[in-house]
Amino acid sequence: MSKISTATTVVIAAIISCGAALAHPQLEASEPAAGATTSSPKQIRITFNEAVISKFSGIEIKDKAGRTIATGKPQPDPADKKRLVIPVNEELTPGEYKVDWHAVSGDTHRVKGTYSFSVTR
Repeated sequence: MSKISTATTVVIAAIISCGAALAHPQLEASEPAAGATTSSPKQIRITFNEAVISKFSGIEIKDKAGRTIATGKPQPDPADKKRLVIPVNEELTPGEYKVDWHAVSGDTHRVKGTYSFSVTR
């Protein structure tokens, strides 16, 4: 292989591996879903595009007045390591709720986001 071909191969390999190293978890789905109207959930399930570290990931739920709702410890779903399951420790009254989530994957970068859902009787 010529020196130019070798150098080109090394540069391309570096670009590809760098792109993989910069990947971060992205929220793919949630239960209840963003914008959904539902009865009071017993748990929140959030699914990412890659496995997350539950010890460093989680949510905070707030009602319309800004009161924080008690939740349990986030646990990975045994059937899917990309999904976190967070118990909701209290019955949610009808109204709108905001979920602030944060997640850390194997690359150790923390990402965060927000979505809302509503509860009816």
